[in-house]
Amino acid sequence: MKIAWVWSVAIVAAVGLGLSQARAESQTQLDPSLAQAIAARKKTEGEAQQYAFTERKRDRTFDSKGNPKQDSSDTFEIIFLEGAPYQKHTLHNDQPLPEKEQKAEDRKLADVAKARRENKDKAGPFSGVFHLQLPVDQISTRFDVTSAGSDEIDGRKMLVFNATPRVGPEGMKEISRDGLAWDMKLWVDDQDKVFSRIDAKVIADGMRYENGSLLGFNWKKVNNEVWLPTRFWFKGKVRFMMMNVNTETEQIYSEYKKFQAESKIVTE
Repeated sequence: MKIAWVWSVAIVAAVGLGLSQARAESQTQLDPSLAQAIAARKKTEGEAQQYAFTERKRDRTFDSKGNPKQDSSDTFEIIFLEGAPYQKHTLHNDQPLPEKEQKAEDRKLADVAKARRENKDKAGPFSGVFHLQLPVDQISTRFDVTSAGSDEIDGRKMLVFNATPRVGPEGMKEISRDGLAWDMKLWVDDQDKVFSRIDAKVIADGMRYENGSLLGFNWKKVNNEVWLPTRFWFKGKVRFMMMNVNTETEQIYSEYKKFQAESKIVTE
């Protein structure tokens, strides 16, 4: 994505690595809509913590030849337990949990509820399952951005942008080390100035996600009130236990129900 914009480049007298560093740290004047979406990102993530919802996660892995090895799904209810969000496992492969696992899940819920009542929940409140694992906060300082015109999603006008790391081929190791080796395409709602969709591709080796891997995030305006996550997906290779695992993952978020600040589910 490469935004049509006006560059605001600091003039720095440097050579070699100094010049590369100056280029990486220079500030770009972003399109106002994109800048507002970046600023609103954390608020948007936080608002999801005020809702109960359902998460369905499907994981698939493949061998070196691309043949399926494993395909499973799990469904969770994100509820409020003693005043804080809690992830309750409800289905495996779209079927109720076996009796033994269901009893273990019930015990876990009761133990967490008791610990929260007694302020002994060392793990702290549930922090959410949807996190934007992309360096959008560094777009203005470490990426080149261009406009990709407009699009329409669910009848709403979107402004579309492309973002590419601001380095040449000689800097790929550096951006990989910094977690910036992503080409990103971003959809910003023209009216509300928030992200509706982000697609990304890994463009260098050395990160947790291997070169060529793809992932994406989607949000939707719920009840005409607030933008909440609806989908995360990944397709590619992940470094795990000194190995590259060929995998596909999709997480769908639905059935949002808002809790009042004083609401909570309690167990005895």
